Formats: sequence, C-alpha cells, structure tokens
Amino acid sequence: MKKLLLAASVLISSSLVTLPASAAEPAACQTVRLGDVGWTDATAVTALTANVLHGMGYKTQTPMVALSVVYLSLQIKKLDAFMSDWEPSGASVIGPYLEKGAVERIATNLSGAHYTLGVPDYVAAQGVHDFKDLAGWAEKFHGTIYGIEPGNDGNRIILGMIQHNEFGLGKFHLNESSEQGMLSQVARAVAAKEPIVFLAWEPHPMNMHFNITYLTGGEKAFGASAEVDTIVRKGYLTECPNVGRLLKQLAFSVSAENEMMKAISEDHVPAAEATKQWLKAHPDVLDKWLDGVTTFDGAPALPAVRASLGL
Repeated sequence: MKKLLLAASVLISSSLVTLPASAAEPAACQTVRLGDVGWTDATAVTALTANVLHGMGYKTQTPMVALSVVYLSLQIKKLDAFMSDWEPSGASVIGPYLEKGAVERIATNLSGAHYTLGVPDYVAAQGVHDFKDLAGWAEKFHGTIYGIEPGNDGNRIILGMIQHNEFGLGKFHLNESSEQGMLSQVARAVAAKEPIVFLAWEPHPMNMHFNITYLTGGEKAFGASAEVDTIVRKGYLTECPNVGRLLKQLAFSVSAENEMMKAISEDHVPAAEATKQWLKAHPDVLDKWLDGVTTFDGAPALPAVRASLGL
C-alpha cells in the first residue's frame, strides 16, 4: 500500500510540473486594440506599447483613426485603449464620453509637455511673446496661423478663438493641413527668417531643430503645460486586468519620446523597430512597467519581455 501511495504521489507531482501555466486572462484579451491618431508621438508610444505586449505573448491591432473616431470606437468596443489623450486641449473631444462613462482615464503617461501656439525665437525677440501680441503682427503673419489635420483638438481651439475674435484673432485664417505639412512650412519660414506662428508641442523633434518660443496668454484654453493620459473603454480593466495593470504603469518622459520620434520621423525607421531599439537601449524602464504583470500564459512578464528584445 505504501508503495502504491508513493507511486501515486510521484505521478501527481510529475503531472503538476508538466501542466502549462494558467492563462492570466480570458482568450478574448489576447488581442489588444490600440488607437493611433497618426501624430508622431502617438505612433511612437503605441508602437512601444505593442512591442511590450508582444513580448508578453499578446497580439495587437493599431488602426490609424481620427481623434474624434477614437472615442467613438472605444465606446462601441472596437478599440480597447488610447495612449494619447492630450490635456487640457483635448477636454472638449473626450468630455462627452467621460460624462456618460463610455471611457475611463486610467493614468497620466507623460507630464511636463507643451501644447500651444509657438513662434521662432527670432520672432519672439521682436516682441511676440503672448497671444495678445499676435493681432499687431497680423500683416507680417499674412493673417495665417498654421495648424495640423482638420478636426484636431488644437485646431478646434484656434478656430474658436478666431470665431470669437479672442485676442483680436478674428482677422486670422487657420491653415489646416497635416503635421508634416505644417512643419515643412515652418522649416521654409525659419530658413528665410520670415515671421510665422504655428501650433507647437513638446515632445517632438521640432524642438531639436527649431528654437521655439511657446506663447503665454492661452492658458485658459491650452493650459499652462500639458499632460498626456491613457484611456481605456468602459469595463476593460475588469475584463483584462493584466493588460490594464501594464497600461496603468506605463509612463514616459519628454526626452524619451523626442528620441523615438526623431528616429521615426527623421531617420525613417519603422515605428516598431525604432521603439524596439529604444527599449533595448533603456531596458531599466521595464522594471516598473512590468511590476506585478504577467505574460498572457501567466508567467512573470519581465524576463519574457527582456528575452523578446534579445536582452
């Protein structure tokens, strides 16, 4: 009898060792859908998050959609998360969805950012430091403020100022094109030392190439400084708590995003590769991001992600 019990004990122990780890989350959580609005910073942090998730055994989808479509997609559960809610400028876009509980703001992933109108330093040196200085320069600016894609939150703020003639901007026109279109116009103006006013923000490689003065006076609309928040659809943290824990712990720096964005937009490295290279060069960030996080199969995430990066 003792021999039979011992044999049974060995068999059970052996079986437990060979069983796979229990999945950390339901199968439906294995594919994580992250919205990307096409701004270089959004593309960078989305690709970086996807790289980490891949190392954890998850799959990702990163569709490119307009900002207004992001929140609608989260509401109807076509997206799971969005890493690029710029505040306070984006408050009017996300506000209705927050009020009805369709989305949740779960973390601030970037602090100390800037997002407002800017001018080259040589224009500031001639007296343009504040929104109230713009009206007097309307002719020199050819009555034009350069923005990015139509529907963008910053463009909306500027259009509202023009419509209500705030700061005497009623005589101005907003040139809406794209991030790259705007930056091309800024580059031409700077090369010729011509006056220009444009929607500017940091982090972005533009700050590494142009000496920009961020105008004061627009704090009521744009805020004194900016932060970027992580948003998820209603119920996602409960349904997929492991991914939720990662998303809540992801935090970036202005300098880190500048580096990744430069590689993507100027060195033309694909976003997935650029962010993987950055992670390999800065592996220490993973310690905090992956604290208490597991792979999809339930194993510790940190060694798995490090292995996926070749560390």
